[in-house]
Formats: sequence, structure tokens, C-alpha cells
Amino acid sequence: MLTEALKAEIRASFEAAKTQLPGYNNRSSQNRMMAEIAKTLTGEYPNSNPILCVEAPTGTGKTMAYLIATLPIAKANDKKLVIASANVALQEQLLFKDIVEAQKYSTVSFDYALAKGRSRYVCVRNLINLTEDTTDTQSLFEDSLLWDAPPSKNQMDQLREMTENYTSNRWNGEIDDLETPPESSLWQKAACNRFTCTAKNCEFYNDCAFFKARKKVAQADVIIANHDLVLADIFSGNSILPDVEDCIFVFDEAHHFAPKALSHFSQSTSLDFIKTSIRQAQSAMDQICKITHQDPVKGRIEGIDTLLSELNAPLSELDYTDDIHLFGLTGVDAEITNNTKNLATSMSAAYADFSEKKDDWQAFCKINHQDQTTTDNLNNIIGQNEQNLSSIASLLSAFTQNSNQDKPPPSHWIEKSIMANKKTNYHLNSAKIDVSNHLHALIWSKAAGVVLTSATLTALGSFERLNQQLGLQEKDNQYLRLASPFDHKSVDFIVAKMKSNPTQAFEHTQELGKELKKRIDQTQGTLVIFASNKQMQLVADLIEQSLDCSLLIQGEYSKKRILEKHVELRKQGKGSVIFGLDSFAEGVDLKGDNLNHVMIAKLRFSVPTSPIEKTTQSYLESLNRNPFMEIALPDASLRLIQACGRLIRTETDTGTITIFDNRLTTKFYGKQLINALPGYNIVVEN
Repeated sequence: MLTEALKAEIRASFEAAKTQLPGYNNRSSQNRMMAEIAKTLTGEYPNSNPILCVEAPTGTGKTMAYLIATLPIAKANDKKLVIASANVALQEQLLFKDIVEAQKYSTVSFDYALAKGRSRYVCVRNLINLTEDTTDTQSLFEDSLLWDAPPSKNQMDQLREMTENYTSNRWNGEIDDLETPPESSLWQKAACNRFTCTAKNCEFYNDCAFFKARKKVAQADVIIANHDLVLADIFSGNSILPDVEDCIFVFDEAHHFAPKALSHFSQSTSLDFIKTSIRQAQSAMDQICKITHQDPVKGRIEGIDTLLSELNAPLSELDYTDDIHLFGLTGVDAEITNNTKNLATSMSAAYADFSEKKDDWQAFCKINHQDQTTTDNLNNIIGQNEQNLSSIASLLSAFTQNSNQDKPPPSHWIEKSIMANKKTNYHLNSAKIDVSNHLHALIWSKAAGVVLTSATLTALGSFERLNQQLGLQEKDNQYLRLASPFDHKSVDFIVAKMKSNPTQAFEHTQELGKELKKRIDQTQGTLVIFASNKQMQLVADLIEQSLDCSLLIQGEYSKKRILEKHVELRKQGKGSVIFGLDSFAEGVDLKGDNLNHVMIAKLRFSVPTSPIEKTTQSYLESLNRNPFMEIALPDASLRLIQACGRLIRTETDTGTITIFDNRLTTKFYGKQLINALPGYNIVVEN
């Protein structure tokens, strides 16, 4: 219930923010967002979930709005506030700016912490074991997973430096705080891993970077995270974040949430990985038997090698396009399914053998003192093998599962690659094409409250696409589209007169080059957004010599460096042109005179390229539904709005948007796309 006390706290925080924040502008849309969040989370809407989807255009002040509204409610209900963004930039802005400011103006006192995945922290036990002299046990651990090959001097120097800095408190154990992080393969050997972690049984538990951080998270009122961490933690049973029931979630940049969720339901393994893993598991069991004075376990390597060969044969006969074979909606071929089931049965038996020996080892250690180095090394090997065997078992089970006719089918595909020994390796992949039911079961039906927000959350003016992806029902939740605080009528949105259609690749590229030469003002700041790298490079070749100003092309520098150079040039009063792809259509904040003209090469339609996308298209077509209307068109609308949104970032910004795609005037869907835009002055050239 939205009590008078809660209203007073929210109002007081808002009044304090207005007086304390420099350059604050009072916006009715921000007020409305706060009000709707408060009503939704306190149950003011009968027969409705505490879930609000709110599209808050740039300039609304959505971060301040959701902080002011959610903090008192979370505190009053003894819930944790989890704020999750899609990218590091917004996460850092929240951590170093927005939350710091909120502590000043909020009438609610709160502590906050940044939550990161376990693998972002060093395991001090691993670090010490990797660097200290273990020559006395070298023969025993010659097959240790800690080192696949003798480490280089540079690797050892890096590890020793990390050890020294950690033990002397000059480094906090997070990879993100290393000035020069080690390469991924080296970091993985030293990083925390839930399969190898012994938690409170570890001698370094009280000095563990991960558990220190987790303690801070557990004590915090506000937890800053990202979408991937929230999804991974919820799917694995909440080892970092509080239980879902005890959290109010704010998912900022929520248009990224569905694709992120899909990636967490994708599994993969390869025949070579299975072959290697069963050997490593056998080696670990042999080591356990040797130390515990048991008879060796009868190996399953030979039998599994035979099954892998039997599976390899039909896989090699499949037709591959770009090294991928995608199975149809009916599932995996019968012969491959049978071979995979046989392999799964044998791997399951091997996993059972391994689990039994793991239990024997743990029982042995309880009553027999062991050298710590020996114990740590073997525990690492056991943990890593358990992770490998578990992932293999999960994939083989998913790959052989029958489709349920009442549910969207999984996507199954084989990808082949050439290994260093020139042999072909086959990767088995399985993924869900629809995770809406899982999101409902794990988050929407359990959370104490949810706010999903973004500057672009609707497609074609509707929340329908978002609901479809996330498994939300419009009748059960609250939805809000806020008006932009900016004057879009002063912006000309020009549909350039083009003879060629973007589907005519060569002709469109040539004509685009000519048009850009005519339209780029070489004294201004221009951003040209392309849908393909190939066209971007070709157009750059066509116009670069004729430009009398800087041309900054994505790929030649990092995105961050391109934006820095562009701003430097504009400060000097010089013209600058940026050529960028999709990543420049989002998260680019060039205010004022830094950006005068946004040019869009063509509409960005989703062409099914990945196996998951292709399976989704086939599934919709099998139901006599239209993938273009349900997916491609709404997504193109959202991308177009995002690209246009680069231009107007403040109340005083102005400029021009030009798009070189005549489908806006020649195709039936053109009017829909134009009508979904903010209120620009539409200019169609004749």
C-alpha cells in the first residue's frame, strides 16, 4: 500500500534532488514515472502484478526517477533493490555518479555494492598453488588441469606479481582492477570457480576476494549488477544475489534483456572435448585411487572412444553451410539421436563412477591428514572435471530430447571446425528459441517488484514485441509510454530521394556515396550509421579522398577513441564525420554542436542468420504466422528510433536526420515505421 509516509519520503527526496542537483530541470514525465513506479510496487492497482514497463525517452531523467521512487519502498518492505543494466558504461555511471548523488538527496539511508560474477575474482588458493614450487608432487600431478603445458616465464611473472600485490593489499583480487589483466586462458586457472570452490572449508576463506565481495553484497540495501549476472545467478540458484522473492528489480536498458536471456539457455560441447574430458576424469580417479589405496577404476575410455567414432561418421556426412548444419523442426536425425543417446548413457555411467570416487576422496580427507598442496591440486582437478562432465551430460540430454508439440521447439545444430592437428571437430549445440515461460517462472511470478525501463522499449508504438519476448501478459502488468521532453518538431527527418533500393547492393552503395558527398557539411559534426561493414568500407573508399575534414571509421579505432577524437575536433571548430555500425546507433551521447546531422544508410531488418533465428522463423511459418511482421518489422522500428535518438540529447539540441532507404515510401510498412517515430518534421524528397 502506498502510505502517506511513503509518499512523504518520496516527495522529500524529490525536493532535495531538485535543490541539490546542478542544472536540474523539472519534467512532468519524470514526475509521472515516479508516481507509476510507486503505485505499481505498492499494489495500488488491484489484480495486477507489481511489474511496470516504462518507456522513458532520453531527457526524462529515468535513473533519478526510479531511484527516488524505489528506495523508500524497498526499505519499507525490507527488500533489496537490484539495479541491473546491459552494459558496463551505464553500470559505471550508476556506481560512480547516480548512486553517489542519490545518497545525498535521498531521505532514506542506504548502503550499496557492486555485484560481479565469481569468475571476476581471483582464487587465492589457486594463485598460490600456481606459483609455489610443487616439484615434490610433480610426478603425481603431471596431468593436472592447472597446467595443460609448461607455463612461460611471462605467465609465471604475471602470477607472482598478482600474488605479491594481493598479499600486500595493493590489489583487491578483481580482474577489473588490474592495470594489465592476464590473457583469458591464464586468468581462468587463477579465477574463482563454483565447481572448484570449497567455500568455508578453504583455508583462505576469510581472505577470499569473492566471499569478501559477497558479504558486502549481502549487507547492501542496493545492489548494482548487469543483466547477465542477474540471469546467471537466478538460473544457478542465487549464489550471489538474494532470493528473487526478497528483491525489487530495476532492469535498465530492458530492450536488451530478452536476447541476454536467450544466450543463457544455449549449450554446446564437442566430440574432442568429450574425448579429452573422459581422459581427464579417468586420470583424476586414478589419482584418488592411488592416494586412498584403492584398486583402479575400470576405465570407460575405450568404449566412449568407440561411441564417439560411431557418432562422428553420420556427422561427417551432413550438409554444412558456413560450417553449420541446422536440424529442422522435427529434431535431430534418428541415427544421430540414437548414437547420441548411447553416448549419453555411457557418459552418465562415467559421471557416476567419478562422483563415487569424489565421495571416497572427501571421506578419506576427513580422517586422514593430507599435504595441503596435494589436497588443493586434487580438489581443483575434481572440481574442474565435475564441471566438464556436468556440462556434457546437460548438453547430451538436451540434444536428444523430443520436441513438445505444445511448446516452441529447441534449436539443434552441428558446427564443425578444424583443430591444430588438421582433424575435424564437431560441436553439438542446443538452444531454446523461447524463454518466456522460464522468465515467468523464475522472475516475474516471484519478484517483490520489477521495473523494466529503456529509452526505446516499444516497437511500432506497442509493447507487444516486448511482452512476446519476455513472457509478460499485458492484462497482468502496468505499462507506461512517456512523452519526450525534447522538441522533435524542429528536427527535419528527411527521406532522401533514391533511385536504388537497398536490396540492390552495388547500385545503392554507389548512389549512397554520391549522396553523402553532396550532403555532408564538412564544417559540422556528422554521424553516418551503416547496417553492414562491407557497405561502410566501400562508401568510405568512395568519399574519403573528397572530404576536407576528418573521417573516423569504426574498426580503425575503438568506439571510445573515435568519440574522443570527434569531440576534440569539434572543440577546435573542425568538421568531423563518424562512420559506424549498430553499436553507434546506441549509447552514443554527443550533445550540442558535437552532432549536427545523423545519416542512416538503410533500415536494419533482422535477417535470420543464427541457427536460433532460423529455427524461430521456421517455427512461426509452421504456425502460418508471419516472421517479418512479428519480428523483423518491430525490431527494425526499434533500431530506427534508437539511431535517430543519437541526435537530440538535450533541450537545446537541434539538427537533421537523413535516411537513404526508399522503402519508407515504396513499401506498405513504410508509413508504420514513420508513424512510430517521435514527432519529427517528416520531409519526403520527390
